[in-house]
Amino acid sequence: ASLYRTDVQSLVSSSKWLQRYGLKRNKLSLSQILSQIGFQHRKDYVTTLGKPVASRYADGLFPQYKRAQDGSVYNLTAKKELILHFVDCLMGAIELYKQRMEWLTSESRQIFGVIQEQCIVIVLDFGTAAPTEFDLCRDALSMVLVEQVIQISRFNLIRAAQDLMKWQQKCTPVSECTVKSAVRWLWKLEHMTAVSHTSSAEALLEAMADEAVEAVYYFAVGDVPVDTKQLLLETVSDVSCPVNMVSFNAREDETIIFLKELSHLASGRFHAFAEKNNCRDATGPALKYEEDGKGLIAQNSGKVKGRMPLVAGVCEDVFLIWKELEEARSTVRQVQEMLSESDQSASQDGIIYVSFKTATIALMINIFLSGCRSMA
Repeated sequence: ASLYRTDVQSLVSSSKWLQRYGLKRNKLSLSQILSQIGFQHRKDYVTTLGKPVASRYADGLFPQYKRAQDGSVYNLTAKKELILHFVDCLMGAIELYKQRMEWLTSESRQIFGVIQEQCIVIVLDFGTAAPTEFDLCRDALSMVLVEQVIQISRFNLIRAAQDLMKWQQKCTPVSECTVKSAVRWLWKLEHMTAVSHTSSAEALLEAMADEAVEAVYYFAVGDVPVDTKQLLLETVSDVSCPVNMVSFNAREDETIIFLKELSHLASGRFHAFAEKNNCRDATGPALKYEEDGKGLIAQNSGKVKGRMPLVAGVCEDVFLIWKELEEARSTVRQVQEMLSESDQSASQDGIIYVSFKTATIALMINIFLSGCRSMA
């Protein structure tokens, strides 16, 4: 079973995910909360004084909160229970964003990013990967198939090589059976040392020839030769669908920079992953999935460890969730401050009430005495 809630695992961009789970969508931004628990203490321009003057209406009747951002003052009219409700909602949002961020930066998402389309082709360009790295790539791709491709509609795999290899002739409907078949095909591929500088571009063109394809994912292992770079630039200059670039274990910063620029030219997204170590303990090409009674689960998620290379920059999907998380943390701190203001005011309510009651009785006695004198 997955460690993550269903709402955390949506295969969509963070901007689309936040349209559903973001603070503003759920009326949990600071300005939205303030409008639900109070009203702004206004200043009106007084012509005779030539300056804005704060209204004295409601002075002392309500606790007040001053926003640090712009200095605006709010009169808090809500009961403590409502403010506590917003604290609870914000704490729930913080936990949700933390889980989404953890999910985005783990397992196949850390290696490949998030697959956002329903019909894709993955072009596998293993380059001159060493045998241990070749196995590591297949571990990584098995995870992508089992964790993400299983959730979309149609897919295909194409290997860039002197003799181009396709898993299927066209994109095939996703099922547990077809994903298992793709994993088996992946582990039957032979390690090759000879590389043709035209094979990468040819594989991309073949992938885009399928009219049903929404996006192509170019999985590039290691560095891209100079001759290949030029052909790739020419190929993506007039693409029929977006081409997303995934850099795996590039040695040179220039490769990452090139693939990032190439993704922009191809109207696609970019993702990069670098393994922590150059090699690992090989276990041999065993079948890289197992069944848990409910479906496929990744078996080798612990073997592929690494991070996004610094030169790749910040992943936009991760940054957007981090930004929302920081806003939620800041908002909950400020709402908790309002709660303490409300508590302090509540402790003074008794004194205000007694003072008001005493003043009312005194006024009534004065009216009564005045009436007696006038009658005398």
